[in-house]
Amino acid sequence: MSSTVSTVEEKAKADAAAKATAIERRRRRRAKISALVHVKAINSPEPFEEICTSIDVSRDGLLFTAKHAGYWKGQQLSVVFPFSTAAQAINTAQVADIVRVNEQPGGKFSVAVQFQAARVEAKTDRKGAAGPAIDAGATGAGMPAMAKTQSIVLAVEPDARTGEIMRNMLSQDGYTVIIVATAQEALDVLRTTVPSVFIAEVEATDMSGHDLCLIIKRNERLQRVPVILLTRSAQPADYSASHQLGAVVCMAKPFQPERLQHVVRLVAPPPTLKSVYGSSRAANNNIERTL
Repeated sequence: MSSTVSTVEEKAKADAAAKATAIERRRRRRAKISALVHVKAINSPEPFEEICTSIDVSRDGLLFTAKHAGYWKGQQLSVVFPFSTAAQAINTAQVADIVRVNEQPGGKFSVAVQFQAARVEAKTDRKGAAGPAIDAGATGAGMPAMAKTQSIVLAVEPDARTGEIMRNMLSQDGYTVIIVATAQEALDVLRTTVPSVFIAEVEATDMSGHDLCLIIKRNERLQRVPVILLTRSAQPADYSASHQLGAVVCMAKPFQPERLQHVVRLVAPPPTLKSVYGSSRAANNNIERTL
């Protein structure tokens, strides 16, 4: 009898440990980002929509705070994240499923959702199916027939001197380099151009690099664009958040020009160096080991 009880207790402890490990793994995959979320109910008996605020964000979903009481597990939502009211904003809606709803003090609710596209992608990865290759001219799904032929690097850099260093260095490899001073200028360019590489600083004043990365990764036309983020922070959490939001690499700023040049070459080999660096898909899978 005692051996049976001991076995049950051991199993309960093992289950609790496994659950704690799973929770901690999910936490490591999330980044604490506060941004606007536009939510619209799809299959609700009483349709509604509201603007909420995100709490945690991952590559396949997010947790946000809501005021409306009509959320329930399994419900489908149309979610725009990050959402902006600016006239030139790139707001892209995605279908998401609610996986958890918790009531909070003050009549608010925390709602966790998973994007349907991310769930399909995860299932494909588990089956071992190879994803589409990303080369120097990758344009992403939905790109018009007039796809670009040159390798374009779009960088948000408010410091003119640093921007000129980027331009001179990357132009030597044959890239077409577009340097803009603000996030809004970058969004204007992205409305008509799909760059081969996008570079931004995490601590930018008008819009953070994290927010810009999210906009790119949530947009069907732009989601394949490799994002390189620069940060002045020495906190590991900032680097982890950048990766979880979809950036291929996060580099310290000020940076060594040759190191940035090497990373850009890896994620989007210029035509003159493709034979040396190969496809950027292979580079993306191994980039951390090369730095």
